[in-house]
Amino acid sequence: MVAVARPRSHTDDVRTRLLDEAVRMVAANGVGALSVREVARAADTSTTAVYSLFGNKEGLSRAILVRAFDSFAHAQRSAAAAAAGEATLEGLGVAYVGWALENPRLYELMFSDALVVVERTEETRAAATRAITPLRAGVQEAIGSGRLRAADPETVVASLWAQVHGMATLLLSGNYPEGADPVAAATAVIDGWRTARA
Repeated sequence: MVAVARPRSHTDDVRTRLLDEAVRMVAANGVGALSVREVARAADTSTTAVYSLFGNKEGLSRAILVRAFDSFAHAQRSAAAAAAGEATLEGLGVAYVGWALENPRLYELMFSDALVVVERTEETRAAATRAITPLRAGVQEAIGSGRLRAADPETVVASLWAQVHGMATLLLSGNYPEGADPVAAATAVIDGWRTARA
């Protein structure tokens, strides 16, 4: 008698459906609202599938975090591709703040104290690196072309990243100074790194 393999019920398609629903849930209500039972119900499968595919609730949360970073990285890559030369860094900043405002709960998961529920792993660190890579590339290109003054690229990256992160956080919390122009504020930081001839 020939043994017939049992069909897999916990497939990549099921994993994608579960992750889609989990991201939707967190995007709408924050990571505190994440429920394995509700995610399984919304994906029309069982909690067993969640545990089989993600290990536990933390594993599911980690997959959401990676998905969030990858979505953010995609927005950054798109902004870099749409702009060139002088406009690249400004475009990355606008895309950064725009993504944060469109995805406030995912942004919170990525960059706030909510991270205590998700242990950092090699996978999440790699996702975070992918998210910052377009800015690193833009800064290195601007320094190499002479538009930004010679400086340690990582210092410039940290300066620009901190500016847009702070701006996004202030806008999300409703504490951004009334009447202040966010684009002008961000551009002023970039201008501080420009060479005299740029």
